[in-house]
Amino acid sequence: MKKCLFKVTMFAALTAAFVACKDNSKDEVEDFRNENTLGLPESVSSVDNTVDLGLPSGTKWAKMNIGAKNPWDYGDYFAWGETTAKTIYDWSTYLHANKGQAEEGQEWEHINKYQIADGSNGIWYNNIKYVGDNKTTLDPEDDAAHVNWGGDWEMPSPEDFIELRSNCVFDNKSKEYTEYNGVAGVMLKSNNNGASIFFPHADFSYYDYIPSDGAYSTGIFWANSIGRTDAANKVWTMAREASDPYFVYDPFTRFYGASVRAVCKAGGNTNGHDAVDLGLPSGKLWATMNIGAEKIEDRGYYLAWGETEPKEIYTDSTYKHIVKTDLGWSISKYQMEDNDISGVWYSKDFCGDGKSVLEDVDDAAVANWGGKWKMPTQEQFDELQRECYWLFTENYADTTNVNGYIVFKAKADADKGGIRFRDDLEIRAPLAEYTLDDTHIFLPQAGSFNGEKLLEEGLSGIYWLSSLRGGTYYASSKIIPWSDYSMARCMGVTVRPVCK
Repeated sequence: MKKCLFKVTMFAALTAAFVACKDNSKDEVEDFRNENTLGLPESVSSVDNTVDLGLPSGTKWAKMNIGAKNPWDYGDYFAWGETTAKTIYDWSTYLHANKGQAEEGQEWEHINKYQIADGSNGIWYNNIKYVGDNKTTLDPEDDAAHVNWGGDWEMPSPEDFIELRSNCVFDNKSKEYTEYNGVAGVMLKSNNNGASIFFPHADFSYYDYIPSDGAYSTGIFWANSIGRTDAANKVWTMAREASDPYFVYDPFTRFYGASVRAVCKAGGNTNGHDAVDLGLPSGKLWATMNIGAEKIEDRGYYLAWGETEPKEIYTDSTYKHIVKTDLGWSISKYQMEDNDISGVWYSKDFCGDGKSVLEDVDDAAVANWGGKWKMPTQEQFDELQRECYWLFTENYADTTNVNGYIVFKAKADADKGGIRFRDDLEIRAPLAEYTLDDTHIFLPQAGSFNGEKLLEEGLSGIYWLSSLRGGTYYASSKIIPWSDYSMARCMGVTVRPVCK
């Protein structure tokens, strides 16, 4: 999965059951040795494959391993960063290592992806200088949960495992492993809502050894990131050892085959809206179109800052977060201390709410699209400008007659932050050629509404941010490219969501 345009329709025909992250049972376990007391699905075709353990982050865990048909099945074994099971697990078959270029015992030095500067002597060092990629977390195309199940499933992070361990206890008095349908493993019960989840002791695969049914004492589950010690070779797992009644971290050789238990992060999914991976350091994905748009080049809704629905008139008197006082119209929410004593949020001392970032209830992306979508922050817009290559067009796709900026995933570091504005030869041209076949988003110049008038359509592209920029009169917006632009918050402006 090397394309960077992610669609939630991906895998839908084969794995529709897994795309949705649903709230699930709060089942309590009383006798779990030989009966399906959790009400868990009998096969992966079930539409209800998540367990809501009431975790503080809202993360939901899958009921079974990737490749399993039941919660007690072992499922498939994956080398870390690989997405298919295989019959031989060693360095010679490892996807992210140069083949046949090292003597036995030195193969790990030829890992060619996910190397970090740890003082080792692998190919990611050149005359002592570090030249590796410094990636510590799996890309989506190397995430076994995401590739196999699609949607918003992903492998858990170390923090997810820590949260699981901190909020659950063993659901048996002895705190030793139990059997579920005759399979040894760990049954965890949430301290928060009583829901339970089972992790089979599936052992692990190495060389040509593939575990079969048996009473193994260990279950090993990959995390999505490199370990904190011996990082050139090892990756963090969460393991249950017979000597320890709780899950513990354990650095594990990445070519071994271990189990994968997927998680679905809080906020659901992308809810049918396409997201583009522009290769940003933050990992944030940008939507392909504005809120309310039906096509990439559509302008979509015009929204006042902190409002979630379009309207016909954009003035102070129609603004949602405003009240009429003896002093006139006054902002009633998201007031910041700014030494402007004319607002109702000042008496002798500041008495406003001090809020500068939109709550979810007032975030147009959350309200209209749901899932993981949010209005962008200033930092996210800055990252988009800094890390991408921007190209102005007066006719997107040569057929639309819509002005705007095409924002490309940079092909070269020297292109990052670059821009071509019309025929201005003073602006640096890119090193590489870019076409619409390359990964990009398009930001149409939609102008803005003031009162009942649409202003500067085709001349300016203004997009709301999720926070104020230091004033109580306006919310910050972004005029393309690269210029802060102050707008009265009651005016109608477009919104381009981000997600992760």
